[in-house]
Amino acid sequence: MRALLPLVALVVAACASSGGAPTGRATETVRIDGVGTLNMAGASATASVTSLAYPIDQAWAALRTVYDSLAIPVTTQDPATHTIANDGFKIRNRLGKTALSRYLECGNTQMGPSADSYEVYLSVTTHLKPADAGSTSVESTVEATARPVQFAQAPSRCTSKGELETRIATQLRTALAQPKR
Repeated sequence: MRALLPLVALVVAACASSGGAPTGRATETVRIDGVGTLNMAGASATASVTSLAYPIDQAWAALRTVYDSLAIPVTTQDPATHTIANDGFKIRNRLGKTALSRYLECGNTQMGPSADSYEVYLSVTTHLKPADAGSTSVESTVEATARPVQFAQAPSRCTSKGELETRIATQLRTALAQPKR
């Protein structure tokens, strides 16, 4: 294992940025045989934006239910800015009934996707904005880091696959389309 440390340090140095701010959502991934995958760098998450043909007040009224149905605990709810979020929580294996690897790319281990076996720190934010002709813009951002449970290792950044953001918008659209009882 000691022989691997200089190799990892060399790889990290080789992948280091030559200056300037990162752009886009690029992630440097380094695979080390027998050890697994290490995500080296990544820019901050980009919001997924969807438009709904419903007024913002109706969308806001349904958004909390969508978070609950996806098993995302709400820690922030601001009616003034129409923002609902979870500022970060630890999770393992699944979000609700869905494997985390369906939502996140955190690299792979010899056993499969890291998102399904690592401790993941997940943050989800959705912001509603009024759009043209009484419609609503839904902006969702998912950010996550992961680290192995059995080893003392710094967390590595995960990237969103866009699936959770899509589910938020789809479930919100479905909730709004259902007739009121």
